[in-house]
Amino acid sequence: MSDGEIDIRAIFGLLRRQFRLIAITTLAIVAAAGLATLALTPIYTATALIMVDPSRKDLLDPENQVRNSGSDSARVESEVELVRSDTVLMQVIEDRQLASDSEFGAGPGWTARLLALVRPDNEAAPTGQRALGEVLNRLRAAVSAQRRGLTYVIAVQARSENPTHAADLANAITQAYIRDQLASKVAGTLASHDILQARIEQARQAIVASENSYDNFIFDNIDRLVGQSGDSQLADLVDQIGAIKNAAEQSSQTADIVRRSVETGNWGELSGSLASDTLRALARQREEIANSLTQLADSAPAPASLSAELDRLDAELRDAATTELTALQATIAEGRNSENQLRDTLRTAVLNSDLPPGVLTQIYESQQNASIARTQYETLLARAQDLSAQADLQVADSRVVSPALVPAAPSFPNPQLILPLSALAALSFGVGLAFLYENVIGGFSSEEQAESVLRVKVASSLPRLKTVRPDQTSFAELMVNAPISVFSESVRRVRASVDRAAKSGTVFGQGTVVMVSSTAPDEGKTTAALALARSYALSGKSTLLIDCDLRKPSVHRQLGIEPSVGFLDYLTAEAGDAINIQAITARDPLSPATVIAGAHRSSLPTDQLIASTAFVQLITAARRSFDIVVLDTPPIGPVVDTLYIAQHADVIVFVVRYASTPQTEARKALASLGAAKSHGAEILAVLNQQDSSAPGYSKRYGAYFSQA
Repeated sequence: MSDGEIDIRAIFGLLRRQFRLIAITTLAIVAAAGLATLALTPIYTATALIMVDPSRKDLLDPENQVRNSGSDSARVESEVELVRSDTVLMQVIEDRQLASDSEFGAGPGWTARLLALVRPDNEAAPTGQRALGEVLNRLRAAVSAQRRGLTYVIAVQARSENPTHAADLANAITQAYIRDQLASKVAGTLASHDILQARIEQARQAIVASENSYDNFIFDNIDRLVGQSGDSQLADLVDQIGAIKNAAEQSSQTADIVRRSVETGNWGELSGSLASDTLRALARQREEIANSLTQLADSAPAPASLSAELDRLDAELRDAATTELTALQATIAEGRNSENQLRDTLRTAVLNSDLPPGVLTQIYESQQNASIARTQYETLLARAQDLSAQADLQVADSRVVSPALVPAAPSFPNPQLILPLSALAALSFGVGLAFLYENVIGGFSSEEQAESVLRVKVASSLPRLKTVRPDQTSFAELMVNAPISVFSESVRRVRASVDRAAKSGTVFGQGTVVMVSSTAPDEGKTTAALALARSYALSGKSTLLIDCDLRKPSVHRQLGIEPSVGFLDYLTAEAGDAINIQAITARDPLSPATVIAGAHRSSLPTDQLIASTAFVQLITAARRSFDIVVLDTPPIGPVVDTLYIAQHADVIVFVVRYASTPQTEARKALASLGAAKSHGAEILAVLNQQDSSAPGYSKRYGAYFSQA
């Protein structure tokens, strides 16, 4: 399978192998989520619904309801922003006194509390505008407004630790929003009314100017108009208007004097301005009583009857003055009506008289200007009156269709949502952790995993065995003492894989060189090499086992021999002191295999010895003399010798320890081997000390094996 393809079977195998890790991780995370759910403070959410009516309402004309459907959506979205605006929220803070609320009120946050532990003099709580800003921020975080789909409904949600508080906040927001909306409409209407009031005053002045211009033209040119029209009635009308106007002005002056006299109590001025015998008589009586009171005040207290009489006369004078003032006002109004009637008569007479076209044109122009000014004034006045009425008849464009109710259950934390999501997240994390552990961090736990990660064929798995018995020196003795045990069968399975791999890699007539190595020490490579050599020897093949681990030879200890000279001495001997190969060759005590063991470890670098001519000649001679040559080499991680030996091997057996060898190091070692081996040499992996091999075999095939 290429690297770009996905091996579904390998994935399921990984999940099966790491089921315990995935299950433990999932249960731990779900349990933590459950505990966190119980520990978290419950938050309740209350929802109120607002309906927005985008049409423009006019209660003075109910039939005039204007709707612009093209901008309805934008209008509703704008109202959503207004609901959660700072203006509305500030009203809620003021109405509900949230500044002193235990949940939303300003107080030291987590940052301030942590700083207080380090700096005790740190400010405990904000004040002033900063405190109000924090209250606003907390309320803004607890409130949301959202349009329901494409409808005209806005859902206002408020969250609080108290369910009653949550419902109260949601309703307070809707009330503040509608109140602010209504106030904005009233303010807008009143602003328009104020603008019209200024225009009305301008229009009033324009009417006065137009009327005066019209009348002044006639009065200033009356002689010319009479002369051109030949109508003497025009002059009589002008005289009558002047007389009535003068009389009205005199009456107005008299009325002003009367008002001032009544306000100041100057009854002498009042009786002098009005030709009324009654007022004169009352004024004389009051003056006499006032003089009497003044004379008595110098000698003795004034009688109460005189003071009462003085008060009575003041009241009568005030009543009489009011009556006279009313009569004067009626006279003034009558005079103005007469003046207006005469003006209309004069205008009609002028227009009906036989005047030149130029004069008539000027008169018509003045009349038209006055008419236009009057029409504009009447229009503005009517509109101002409508706006004044509308300001009192404004209704909000939005209404609460569903007030918030006290929630029965908290919205957060939601166990029905949190636990399934946490289980899903935990399962995903567990699977990811399993992939990470199996492909990066952890060791190898099965043949399938080893093949998937290392990208090489796994020859077999060697089971984990009990400790070596006192009469044993190595687990490799099982090849002789327990030939039908699970361990022995697993070694023979490795041998079969080596034979298949060696068919295409060896030269006819020469033996096969099998190199056994590992990533790191203590992975069981020497035991595997010795067991493999004995398996070949017991099968009738002439077999040679060479301990090529010059840094730490151990084959001789597993054989139970103590040679005086070893393989290191043979490679380091000078030309004149050459050691006979027979001196370092020994016979395996338990099998026909021949062994070249090491006697002691080298204290110098050994890579030059492995690359020497003596080593090459030995391997060449061994190929000619033996069917199988097994090389027990140093681990690849700490020692470079194996990379030099790899070029002589036909088959490489790479031993990895079950659940122990780091995968990254194993892949790195295999990459080095792949670059150093000869072309055509195949690498086989062996999973050593696997826990599940022996029990699995014993359970299914126990009748085929004997106990070791």
